[in-house]
Amino acid sequence: MTPAFRRVFNPVLLLVLSLGFGAGCAGPTGVAPSIEPATAATRPATQVAQGDAFVVISGGGTPLSNNYSQFLQARALNEAWRARYPREAVWTFFGAGNRPGVPAALADVRRQLKQDGLLVESWLPGELVENRPATKGEILGALQREILPRVAQGGTLTLFVGDHGELSRGKDRQSAITLWQMQRTGSGAKASWRSDPKEVLTVSELRAALEAGLGRGRVVFCFTCCHSGGFHHLDVPRDAPANPAWFRGLQPLACADWSEMVAPARIAGFTATTEDSLAAGCDPDPDPEKWRGYERHFPEALLGIDLMSGKKLAPALANFSAAHTAATLIDRTIDKPIRTSEAWLERYATLIETVLTESPALTPLVRAQVERYQRIVNGEPPGVKDPAFLEQQQQTERFLAALAEQNPSAALVLLAGTRADLTPAPEPAAGGARRRGGAPTNIRKLWSETIRPAWKAALVAKNVTGISEAARAFELQLIELEEKNPSKLFLPGDRDAVRNELFWRSGYAQTDAKNQARAAVVARWEAGRRAAILAWARSSTDDKITAAALTWGGPVRPKSANPEHTNRVVIEFGEKKEALQRALFYRRVLGAWAFLIALDERGALERLAAWRALETSTLPSS
Repeated sequence: MTPAFRRVFNPVLLLVLSLGFGAGCAGPTGVAPSIEPATAATRPATQVAQGDAFVVISGGGTPLSNNYSQFLQARALNEAWRARYPREAVWTFFGAGNRPGVPAALADVRRQLKQDGLLVESWLPGELVENRPATKGEILGALQREILPRVAQGGTLTLFVGDHGELSRGKDRQSAITLWQMQRTGSGAKASWRSDPKEVLTVSELRAALEAGLGRGRVVFCFTCCHSGGFHHLDVPRDAPANPAWFRGLQPLACADWSEMVAPARIAGFTATTEDSLAAGCDPDPDPEKWRGYERHFPEALLGIDLMSGKKLAPALANFSAAHTAATLIDRTIDKPIRTSEAWLERYATLIETVLTESPALTPLVRAQVERYQRIVNGEPPGVKDPAFLEQQQQTERFLAALAEQNPSAALVLLAGTRADLTPAPEPAAGGARRRGGAPTNIRKLWSETIRPAWKAALVAKNVTGISEAARAFELQLIELEEKNPSKLFLPGDRDAVRNELFWRSGYAQTDAKNQARAAVVARWEAGRRAAILAWARSSTDDKITAAALTWGGPVRPKSANPEHTNRVVIEFGEKKEALQRALFYRRVLGAWAFLIALDERGALERLAAWRALETSTLPSS
């Protein structure tokens, strides 16, 4: 294979990754579960038959971030694939690895519930049939010993990742899957939990694992998480190679030895967005009518069911490619869906726009095609007759028509604008750093110096009406933590700050019925905590406390028409900036493809065709 396509895979790295985790930071504590799911390190190696494999990975982070929408997505795929394929062909890794009929390791799924105008936090165990913990050791161990041996002789690994995503730390940042980060430490009365932020799986780590055991197998994937676009680099090189024949004399470093055979395409798939972007849809309170994004649209199109109700919507689709197209046509969020073949062409677009545009040594033919590429990106019809190209062009026109319908104010630009028109203006820089905790200094002082001391005294004396004993104890715990650490404030209304304490101290961390009932009472109090404390302070006989409450919260206001949306961050649909970015991306992809066809770059075109064929490979019917 050429230098540009060559990948260095390290089996030793795979072994190290599968043996354990790095040390994590200290985290919140809780009661240890009575049963701990088996890990890949302790489970004996399984003898598996050759064939196809179907894998779901989701439920990463901690109970504070593993949202109910992720559970709905994973549950639908797990149930559908287990109904369609043999049990030995399906693997699911979600959250803490909870299973039906087994005492839960931890309530690992966060769900917000609407109750009497309040948005109340709750947690439940994300129980899935034959589920395993979504940790690095578990996943890499299963890949090495069970999954890849099954597909290595020519089968297909169908991989769906619905987890959170992030960019890895360090100099060479890359896309990474945020895996389940909670680890149990100690036992008995000293049992506790800690979170390990190193529980991530990067592109290079997953690529190493696949290369070590994929053999003659292949992978078709879908990632719906933030920053997912980097996973196209499981097979797509970071930089497209330039052909030395394009230049007269001086050749840039981007040239490759095109006398060598191009590496075969074995891994292809689809992502919700680009490497540097967030994705939509991850929600602790998915609304049946308003839940939007590739996270929901892709699996619903693929399976033909409503993820929330399980109701049949349409026949299941034959492959991931059809689901990607269906999802992209209706996705009106910040998502920027991409397929691997497009990611490959985008790398050539970048090569043209940088190395080739700047080179004074291009041959006249190549120079002419660079200029033609620029005209195509500016809106000139490509004029290419290749059947595969025309298919992509027609699909692009459908996508653009949908974007124009969703963004009528930008419709003309989306359909006929120049490159400059499609390039969003840079966003203004943020105006200064936010205060710690997000609240102004005067509000923090009003709470800590005036309201909180009186509130504590009233709680201790049990002089607060309308508060349960469980909620009173929770409030005193929060105050105690604040007094021990003045930099830590749990301001009434700052629900992000309180959420961690709510989970671990309310009873949600313990999954028995008694603790769950207590937790529900505390969670309902927390949802209305700000209003309740300010109402108490406004009715105080102490003028200083009353004045502080009025300064902070103002006089009593009428209830909002939509109180359940208080303190929520809502993604607006029909995002104009992302629509423009998507339209420009499609133009660049078609322009790069036209460039390669005009110059008859057979190696690049053959690999493109191989990726497209892999993307459209049909899922087995049973």
